[in-house]
Amino acid sequence: MRSITKKSPAIVAILATAALAASACSSSKSGSSGASSASTSANGKAIPAATSNDINAKDASSLKAGGTLTMAIDQYSSQWNIATNNGNELDSARVMSTMMPRLFHFDASGAATPNKDYLLSADESTASGKQVVTYKLNPKAKWSDGTAISYKDFVATWKAEIGASAGFDVASSVGYDQMESVERGADDQTVVVTYKTPFSDWKSMFDQFNGAGLYPAAKVSDVDGWNKAYLNAIPVTAGPFKLDKMDPTTKTVTVVADPNWWGDKPVLDKIVFRAIDDTAAQADAYNNHELDVFEVGPSAANFAKVKDAAGSTLHYAGGPDWRHITINTQAPALKDPVVRQAIYQAVNRQQIADVDLKNLGTWKPTVLNNRFFVNNQTGYQDNLGDLAYNVDAANKALDAAGWVKGGDGIRAKDGVKLDLKWVESQGIKVTSNEAQMVKADLQKVGINITETPVNGDDYFDKYINVGQYDITAFAYAGNPFPVSSGAPQIQSVDDPKNIHNNPRLDKAPDIDAALKKALEDTDPAQAIADANEADKLATKQASLIPLYQRPQIWATKSTLANFGSFGFQDYDWTKVGYTG
Repeated sequence: MRSITKKSPAIVAILATAALAASACSSSKSGSSGASSASTSANGKAIPAATSNDINAKDASSLKAGGTLTMAIDQYSSQWNIATNNGNELDSARVMSTMMPRLFHFDASGAATPNKDYLLSADESTASGKQVVTYKLNPKAKWSDGTAISYKDFVATWKAEIGASAGFDVASSVGYDQMESVERGADDQTVVVTYKTPFSDWKSMFDQFNGAGLYPAAKVSDVDGWNKAYLNAIPVTAGPFKLDKMDPTTKTVTVVADPNWWGDKPVLDKIVFRAIDDTAAQADAYNNHELDVFEVGPSAANFAKVKDAAGSTLHYAGGPDWRHITINTQAPALKDPVVRQAIYQAVNRQQIADVDLKNLGTWKPTVLNNRFFVNNQTGYQDNLGDLAYNVDAANKALDAAGWVKGGDGIRAKDGVKLDLKWVESQGIKVTSNEAQMVKADLQKVGINITETPVNGDDYFDKYINVGQYDITAFAYAGNPFPVSSGAPQIQSVDDPKNIHNNPRLDKAPDIDAALKKALEDTDPAQAIADANEADKLATKQASLIPLYQRPQIWATKSTLANFGSFGFQDYDWTKVGYTG
């Protein structure tokens, strides 16, 4: 079974395990829950609180110096600019997080503080009625080519992020499109960003959560550079680790501690990222001591394989990651919102959650009814509205809309038949199981599903991102900024070549208006309220159907410290190491 997660500047996509990454997957009638609480199930188990994580936290000075960490990734990527659509994948972001600038660190609750290795301070103010953010960069921070990190890199990154119409491949322009200017301040290490309209999640800018949010101006100032400089290459970095080698034959990426790093010396000497596209094979490699960590995720089979491994520890957290069903609104059979709403009502999502998430120890299978906030997060509320599981209501709605069942039991209208292509990455048992459950559910309302496995490396690039599908399922991995990270998944797409993070190709002006308001709210409580209003409209749009919050379950060597299930916290690779 393979696991690909989709990630974006706001959220990342995870393709395959029992849950997918991009925040942007309970009881369907659960109410809102605060960050300090955990949802308790009928059998006494619970989703961990959003303020907790499980990483075997230790003071880095107490750890054994040196050593190698080997971990699996799901695919050997070709695009290492993770702010592009094709590079917007979770494992690519993990690799890049060891080598690229991170302006902020995030604690277990998702609260941000400046990462002093790059950012001495970031101050928000108002000038001439406009929001202004001033960044003071660490003058010691340098790219691996010796160039100081400066305002020029911010300018180049901003211009690329708003350059989709000029050919820049951009996963999301949210926030960047609200900037009026990005300029040099008092010196090259002072950056002044002025916003046309207020942007509450300004700390998310130039800072991809657990990835690379800032790229060097020397490499990305034009279209070719942005789209191709990091294609099959990682030419310039600026992190505690640097690229040692990329091996397409063994499908490994190896990074080593950078002797020119200006911050705290990393505990580890080396990290090896090894592509193994079958998660069952990853579990076997972990049990054979070929891997030091293994992302169990929502896989009961893999959980069973590793739960009793000697010298191993299981880690649990509930972070901003969720699985969903995605529907292509431009497919002929799916343009009618009545059809999409009928699918929403006919699919038994609780059954999918129960099957996908069974036998995972402490995790409760709970349906998710929100696209911005996961079940254990402040701001979560159930926005299901009138689209609860109801097969009779789905049939009646389709009848009233003129979709008539034929002799084969499949409905049709005006020559369009409700015979849908479910595209999935081949060999992923969880997604295939979901396809079978959805197929059985939709047969009850006269809709057919044809399961269509495709090569995993092609899944996003050649099928989902270019609209060559009717229906599919994957996961999103989010970040601590639920409003700005959730927006790209539901904002309208005007150009199918620039989908941002919305491969469903939605067009909904009312959702766009609600998103605009939420993104401009500077009061956090109002931003939450307005995001939930946008989410209610997205429920009616019925193209992005949440399934459940994705469990973060990792197995690690018991001697490994400062790594595991992070929840809403980011990685600090300088502190990862072994106790002995």
